[in-house]
Amino acid sequence: MKFSSFLRAGMLTLAICGAVQAQDAPATAASVKKYLVERLERMHNASEEFVKNSDAYAAVVAANGNSVEAAYKADPKKMDALVGKMQENYKAMDSFGYETVEGIVAGVESMADYDVYLDAGVPASEGPDGVAPVVLDLGNGKKIDKQGSLFTYIIEPALWGGDKRWVVPVGDNKTMPKPEVLVAAAKDVNKKIGELVADAKAWNASVNDCFGAMVVMTPTLSDYFEDWKESRYSSSKSGRFQAVSRISDMRGIMSSCEVMYDAVKSGVAAKDKALAKSVVSGFDEIQHFLDLIEKREKQGEISAAEIDELATQAKEKTDKLVPQIEQSAAVSGVKVQS
Repeated sequence: MKFSSFLRAGMLTLAICGAVQAQDAPATAASVKKYLVERLERMHNASEEFVKNSDAYAAVVAANGNSVEAAYKADPKKMDALVGKMQENYKAMDSFGYETVEGIVAGVESMADYDVYLDAGVPASEGPDGVAPVVLDLGNGKKIDKQGSLFTYIIEPALWGGDKRWVVPVGDNKTMPKPEVLVAAAKDVNKKIGELVADAKAWNASVNDCFGAMVVMTPTLSDYFEDWKESRYSSSKSGRFQAVSRISDMRGIMSSCEVMYDAVKSGVAAKDKALAKSVVSGFDEIQHFLDLIEKREKQGEISAAEIDELATQAKEKTDKLVPQIEQSAAVSGVKVQS
């Protein structure tokens, strides 16, 4: 069965999601802030653990003449265990942390710079737009100067061996992270997440913010497919997005947009119940679409042509949904710029 047929068949089985909870108080913009702060605080806990584990890793290397290769040879299990812990820290910070709030952070103007610094910013060589202003002092007379965002271009490639600059070969086609890179990145990401937590707590969340963020971030779904293809299915892999499938990140950003619509839904429904229901159905359909893609990926490798087709379908879905979000804003008395 072609994948397009697989998707169409799956769509026919789409069930109504989310039972109506009439006794619950309607969500508000304040509930979006609560959701954001709670998830950022979990990220901060993970970043603090990352600092401790990176220091422990560096200490093992220092005890072996500052040689990563010697440290690995002396105690490979300990070194692998520390890297494993830091990989879990990373997933908690980014894949299962930041990606679940990116729609809010990147979509709200007062916090959008954090998205560039932590996740979406590119190296200076790919600028001038969207360059991550990350400069790390490695403590050995060297610096990492504007080489991309902390998560995407530095921490993940160091922990999964995706960038040869941040790792050391230890034999048998195996690499281990450079301790100075991990220590500097861990301290910086912990500091930056702490600042984001503080700004999120100070954020005066509004319905306007929610609508504006949804209009900006919902259309970005199709952009993730190229990253997904390059990270796993391209003949020349990017070295990024190895921690988890990019599908998980797609789900995260759409979930954060759903959280924001849930906060404004009651106001929309009061003016146009059918419209509010249609937007909810649109988000449900996209999540079901992602469920089907995830199921397909687990069945085996996907071709570049299939991924391009899926990106087109994703764009079609968001192109249909965004005008409905804009209409929801209009009936709520909010003017947003697409």
